[in-house]
Amino acid sequence: MLCRALLNCFEYTAETVRMQVCVVDHAESLVQPFDNSHSINWLLGHIVSARTTPLTLLGAENVWSDECRARYRHGSSPVGFQDESALQFEELVSLFNETQCRFQASLGAMDDGALLKPSGYGKNSVFDSLLYFHFHESYHVGQMTMIAEALGKPAAYLASATSQDSSKQIETGSGISPYD
Repeated sequence: MLCRALLNCFEYTAETVRMQVCVVDHAESLVQPFDNSHSINWLLGHIVSARTTPLTLLGAENVWSDECRARYRHGSSPVGFQDESALQFEELVSLFNETQCRFQASLGAMDDGALLKPSGYGKNSVFDSLLYFHFHESYHVGQMTMIAEALGKPAAYLASATSQDSSKQIETGSGISPYD
């Protein structure tokens, strides 16, 4: 039951990310709505980077080395139009897809007892730590949504996706959205 609940949480945010990335191209992903603010490119890269820890907790292989993650880690400078170190948006989408697949496979193979074990982060269980990482991810997904809306893109929430570029979709295959 706990594993399924976490799968649902991460699949909901993945669906929302999918709805944002299918309406944003690489140039738009680099737009910073305010001076020195984060772009969608940085936010998606940061989510992929931040997923390293929960993937490790689940015993899954990471998609990035620490060196590759450095550009998008907490405290790194914002990614904007002039930033040549920004990864192509399509590559970030692909990396996000891969982390989602690894989440699903690893978490889907776990039992609830494994989630109750200590995570190594304070007094948290693996479940508690994964909940925190989901909160962190949700915060940044909300920022992505607001930036996409500022770019004039349609409000893309779980209930409102209408047109999607299938080459950029995140394949959750969950069918678990309450809005389906």
